Amino acid sequence: MRYEDFNIDCENVQLDCQALIVGPNHFQNALFATYIETHGLCKSTVVEDILPIAAVCGEPHTRNTAVLYDCFELNGVALEDTVLAKLERLPPEWSLLLFNLDHHLGIEKKALEYGVHGFFYHDDPVETLLKGLAAVFGGELWVSRRKMADLILENCFRSHRMPVSDHAYPHNLTRREVEVLGLLTLGASNVVIAEKLFISPHTVRTHLNHTYRKLNVTSRLEASVWASKTLFQHIY
Repeated sequence: MRYEDFNIDCENVQLDCQALIVGPNHFQNALFATYIETHGLCKSTVVEDILPIAAVCGEPHTRNTAVLYDCFELNGVALEDTVLAKLERLPPEWSLLLFNLDHHLGIEKKALEYGVHGFFYHDDPVETLLKGLAAVFGGELWVSRRKMADLILENCFRSHRMPVSDHAYPHNLTRREVEVLGLLTLGASNVVIAEKLFISPHTVRTHLNHTYRKLNVTSRLEASVWASKTLFQHIY
């Protein structure tokens, strides 16, 4: 995590929120907690382990709570076998975030399955982490477009193998049209969509034309807005 001078607009963040920063690097995390409180984002507490957290907060649990786990120097095995299992035991209404992640761990998919709401990497400036934390307090996920694209595709292909009727999707969309919409919402061009789905650009255009008619829209933007509100979680 890189520390540098920055300004951030936190006007829309609720002041009754709290952040619990977990990890053994007490000095860095205390500095981070100071940044959070200095910029008016929320109250912040530093703890060394996950399991005693609930006792720190008392009962009942504060709903607007985000747990930020410091992943510095942890490998993927340690994260999956230890950290994620502990995070799963925290109150389900709390938001869970991992920071100081290594880009190459490949833990994001498994972490999302455990309910993690956001990911921040070792070279992210504190400004990025604060913006992401504010977004999570606003009910959004903080996940890279590439990671979310991979997750959408995998889930779409998984449903493609399941005996689910096409009519389970809104407006009688087909599974393939949902796959195309997922990539379209992420800003992919027709060529990129074709490469991802192993179809031709002409077939992509055909799917889009059918989708536009079903949704009663006339542009990629309108289709993306509909899909982001109806089918997919918020992403950045």
